[in-house]
Amino acid sequence: MSETAGNSIVATLLRLGVMGKSDWDFALQQVLEISCDLIGVERASYWSFCDDPPAITCELGYVQSKRLLERGVVLTEQAAPAYFEQIRTVNILAVPDVRREPRLQPLAGYFDTHAIYGLLDVPVFSQGGLAGILCHEATHAPREWSPHDTELALTLSHTLSTLLEARARDHAERSERRAAFLAQVSAALADTLDPVRAGELVVRRGLPVLGDICTLIGYDGRRAWRIAAAHVEPAGQRLLDELCARYGGDIDGPGLAVQALRERQSLLMQMADEPTLREAGLAQGHIDLLVALRVRSVLSVLVRSRDAVTGVLTFASRDRNYDREDMRFAEAYAQQVGTLLENTRLYAQAQAAIAARDDFLSLAGHELRTPLTSLQLAVELLKKSLSPPPPPVAQRAVDTIARQATRLSRLAEVIVLAAKNCDGDLPLRFARLDLAALVAEVTRDFGELFTRSGCDVRLRADPEVMVDGDQTGLEVVISNLLANALKFGKGAPVEITVRRDDDTARLVIHDHGIGIPPERLDSVFERYHRAVSPTNFGGLGLGLHITARIVEAHRGRIRVDSRPGEGATFIVELPAVAPPA
Repeated sequence: MSETAGNSIVATLLRLGVMGKSDWDFALQQVLEISCDLIGVERASYWSFCDDPPAITCELGYVQSKRLLERGVVLTEQAAPAYFEQIRTVNILAVPDVRREPRLQPLAGYFDTHAIYGLLDVPVFSQGGLAGILCHEATHAPREWSPHDTELALTLSHTLSTLLEARARDHAERSERRAAFLAQVSAALADTLDPVRAGELVVRRGLPVLGDICTLIGYDGRRAWRIAAAHVEPAGQRLLDELCARYGGDIDGPGLAVQALRERQSLLMQMADEPTLREAGLAQGHIDLLVALRVRSVLSVLVRSRDAVTGVLTFASRDRNYDREDMRFAEAYAQQVGTLLENTRLYAQAQAAIAARDDFLSLAGHELRTPLTSLQLAVELLKKSLSPPPPPVAQRAVDTIARQATRLSRLAEVIVLAAKNCDGDLPLRFARLDLAALVAEVTRDFGELFTRSGCDVRLRADPEVMVDGDQTGLEVVISNLLANALKFGKGAPVEITVRRDDDTARLVIHDHGIGIPPERLDSVFERYHRAVSPTNFGGLGLGLHITARIVEAHRGRIRVDSRPGEGATFIVELPAVAPPA
């Protein structure tokens, strides 16, 4: 070897030594350029293996005379099985003239297109397997490959193996960091149920991992609106706020974010210079703000929830050009936060709906007071005006109206407090009562309803089961439980038992209806909870909640036992008192 050649090889090895091994694309291009210089070929390329289907793809090719880069050609094993067999079994494939090699005839079209004669291919291994092929191609004439050529080719293939190993390690470390980052974001978002706070967290957490600037735009299928925007620097934040205020909300306007929404796809602008921005249709004021923000590269990815587009995240960097890997990471981030943002939005929506329902019930409870008061006065006047003695039917009707009007008036007060979810005392007035007699009276009031529903009511009660309680409140408890049995046990018997066990007065109401699913038993007394579908059974989900509140106010307890298809049993236990002597 001459001194000049030796110096060239030393210089080349130095270039390889200082090469940034974490930048695979740049390093690969350098290896191909060096391959052309050292081995003296016109063309050098690296082909990577893929398994499904078995094939090799030109990851990068270099043409020395034109300083041209190529990529993307695919060769399947099915098209050239002999070539694949050779490259898997030999350390080096040196062919002086490809036109005289029968096993390479399937590649004749590729050779003719590029005027290739000599071929020097070396397998490249990584992580214990065949990763690719380093290919050297002599053009316009056959070429005899010397031992020195093959030695250099093997050295360069080993260099590529080292680069691939480094890339694999970098990729694994980067994937681990990104996975940890996504997990941290999920944990942070899971701790907040405020949509505004959640949007701010999304854009702030994206910096500086994904860029120097991040904006989040919401979308409902027709219109777009700004949710949050963040910049790594306070001065930049002011410019960004101005940009979003002036150009961030028009779904039909220019800009990468709204274009991504319209086209339903991720978009990447690798170089956001003035000519590119002007060609994208941006107004001059828009361009001026982006230039002032020193934006170099921009990418927008869609935020989705349940296959619906709910927004777009846009990232911008001042010091790097985004690539496809950055886009994939941004898409993973958007996918991670999409469901969490949607859950936050739905929670806020549900809270607003509950607040509206509470306001309505509170208003309804207050508004009912006036007509109920008038009804009570009218009943009193009616009772005084009846000729004594009134007919028994008329007397029973008037007494029932009076009793029910009083019950409704007291129930309205309870509904107002239950709707507000107040923890204070309910408006109850305690006195000594016979629970058995009260249950019998309310059951008689329900008699016609049970008859129409085809329910056979069976009441068994001990005499004088005395308690200290509020008559109207306990009537509400009994009425709600009977109404529940009537609603879910139509046509089936309803069994009612009132008895005293030592110091406990126990009311048991058992129906033979549809029952309650086991997973809902623990929450049937919660406010607005529905044990069954509201589609088939109406109601607000307040009845059992109010019942439980009243029972608790009597220092008692209520529980339920049920199995689907076997009905439900509600048990109310109250402190009993001794009957009068």
